[in-house]
Amino acid sequence: MSRFAFGPCVLDTARRELLRDGRPVAVSRRAFDCLSHLVQHRGRDVGRDELVAVVFRRPDVSDVQLGQIVLLARRAVGDDGGAQRFIRTVPRRGFRWVAETRVPETAVAPAAASAPRPEPAPAAPAPAAATRRPRLAPVLLVAGAVLVAGWVATLAWNPPARRHPVAAPRPVSGPAAAADLVLVLVLPARLDAGEEARWMRLGLMDYLADRLRRAGLAVAPSETGVRVSERTDAAARNAAAAGNLDSAALLRRSGAGLLLESRVRPTRGGWRVDLAAAAADGVVQRARGDGPGPIPAARTAADRLLAALGRAPPGGADESPPELEERLLRAQAATLANRLDTAREILRAAPELQRQAPQLRYRLAQVDFHAGRYVHALTELDRLLALPGLDGPLRTRLHNARGANLIRLNRHREARREFDRAIALLETSPDPPELGKALNGRGITRLVLADFEGAAADLGRSRILLVNAGDVVGAARADANLGHLERRRDRPHQALEHFLRAAAEFESLGSVNDLMSMRSMVVDGHLGLLQNRLAERASAHAVALRPRLADVVQLAMVDLDRARALLRVGRLGEAARLLAAPAPDSRPDDSLGDLAKLLQVELAMQAGRHAAATRLADAARRERPAEGPSVQDWLALRREQAALAAELPSLPDAGDGPAADSVAGWLTRAVRLRRQGEAAGAEAAYREALALADRGGVPRDLVEVAMDQVPWAIERGRLDEALALAGRVAPWAQQDFDAAVLQLHVQHALGDPHAWRSALEHALALAGERRIPPQLLSPPPGPRAQGIDPQGISPGVTK
Repeated sequence: MSRFAFGPCVLDTARRELLRDGRPVAVSRRAFDCLSHLVQHRGRDVGRDELVAVVFRRPDVSDVQLGQIVLLARRAVGDDGGAQRFIRTVPRRGFRWVAETRVPETAVAPAAASAPRPEPAPAAPAPAAATRRPRLAPVLLVAGAVLVAGWVATLAWNPPARRHPVAAPRPVSGPAAAADLVLVLVLPARLDAGEEARWMRLGLMDYLADRLRRAGLAVAPSETGVRVSERTDAAARNAAAAGNLDSAALLRRSGAGLLLESRVRPTRGGWRVDLAAAAADGVVQRARGDGPGPIPAARTAADRLLAALGRAPPGGADESPPELEERLLRAQAATLANRLDTAREILRAAPELQRQAPQLRYRLAQVDFHAGRYVHALTELDRLLALPGLDGPLRTRLHNARGANLIRLNRHREARREFDRAIALLETSPDPPELGKALNGRGITRLVLADFEGAAADLGRSRILLVNAGDVVGAARADANLGHLERRRDRPHQALEHFLRAAAEFESLGSVNDLMSMRSMVVDGHLGLLQNRLAERASAHAVALRPRLADVVQLAMVDLDRARALLRVGRLGEAARLLAAPAPDSRPDDSLGDLAKLLQVELAMQAGRHAAATRLADAARRERPAEGPSVQDWLALRREQAALAAELPSLPDAGDGPAADSVAGWLTRAVRLRRQGEAAGAEAAYREALALADRGGVPRDLVEVAMDQVPWAIERGRLDEALALAGRVAPWAQQDFDAAVLQLHVQHALGDPHAWRSALEHALALAGERRIPPQLLSPPPGPRAQGIDPQGISPGVTK
């Protein structure tokens, strides 16, 4: 039995498909495995360890990680932890499937190979966004840029221009019937040759993938093959070298149904390529090809394998000359291995006639994109688009690549028009993987331009198409971009779910650069939700991967994320050492340097050195305006807060409104007005800041407002106002030091010594190396407080 119906849903475990109200639902691999196992074992409790083994296939999994997967599984079927209509939590045991489940009579009959696939439903439209919204934290400007960089890299990483659209499946008989219903994963080639043939490992992998794809098979992108093989090689290198690769494990990891391995070696008369296509049931199809060079040998072997699968080889009218074909594959292999200088040298060393070929010029533009030469790449793409007689597939890829470069140059409106053109071309020449990339690119531009409904529709469709095409790396990046969308729509909890899911996928694939970008977003998400301990653990995991990074921007981000998390748990000494270390990138205009300066100001403030914090903020503002308005806003606020505590002069107000319509901007204005004695103006500014924090739904922003307003309200005798605002942040006082200090403020003002003592003990437990305001360490005035010894509360109290 492979199909199960429950509520509005149908789960097809054979096709790995979930339908809700007749429409496909995008589900991550782990969440789908969780659903499948619970449904198939619905007559009993499924223990935690059993579910971990099925979903993660390793034992070292935390309850938080498993809880996130169960949460995603519940959301996929319209359930939640409160209702538990489908998945019920069994305390101290695990989970149990409780929904009434039907098994249709056609449960074991797969759909016909020729049946059209349902059109993926777009994601649900997003609600209209507020016109004013807070920025969660300045680090997101950089972390988000790193993530989008990964996505546009995927857009620009396309096969050479000889590629054709994926052919529609056609009815066949015999062995091909299985191939029509599964995704093929092609692994890097195994070489029995010298160092000069190293390019074949990735080059021939991509050539074989392309040839099978052009024959009408669904083939995963080459990047997926590289990532899956890299991850597996680290764990099973000896077995792979002996020819004992665990095909079943690779198929499970990638979601593919057919695994293609190749072996290349020289012979006396030329080259030999052996292929082995292994299915999940253990059946293996083999083919061999010989030729004067590796490409002719691979072509022969691939065509023989296609014949064994009941497929005709693709037409040869568009074949490039063998010399050009090999040069393109060599360059492509170098690009896949991130050896961009080598790729450029290979292409530029081509004879004059080859250098004029559109395929080679397109490949050079891609190398320029990956090297950050966006203007140069755009110039070459424009020249190519001006050539007469370009075929549709190449023109589509040129528009996609042009859009990717424009995104990097922050020309998002122009980029959106390029993706519109690519999508229009794909309507007449269907190519689902390419359409998924184009929709993703347009979704990014819509997200940046605040068209959230359009972004949700594009990114939702893109994810489904990429999952169906076997692009597991692209699908994980889609999850990441959906997380950015949820952040922009002021849904921090949903955003964190996307970031956690994407991080788990990147980790399972060994995609280190993508993983580090997501770890940064996970740290930021936890900090915004005041989950400071989780943020500290996530930053520690990122530090453990630091030796595997080469990108100086990511190295700096790892250190800054770690410093931010350490500050939030009160480990000031460790944070200070990180911030004092020289930055790995010495570029003076790096925005990460501005973020580091902001963190140094916050470090001084938390250590009680407010005059020093004021000087640091003034120096940072004099040296150069911070990159991005968010850093400017928070740096200005910290400067005013530090100056207020140190009784130093305030900076002059710039006008009738805040420097920026953000939580930090309105708080800065409120502090300046109250210091000028304009209480009414300060109250109005606080109201604006609180309204923005409410709309944003980020607990950290709400605490930021309360940290300024509660002490001021107490100072003015507005105790009811202080109690109301402190009460709103009280739920986080068990986990966040600032929220705990706010409770201490109001208990001290209320004058109940026992409540004050309890609040002080709790604040001290969260303080770490941070200072509690000295006036709050003494018992509150009044007869009820007589006999209380503050030094007896905790040996670590510092006045």
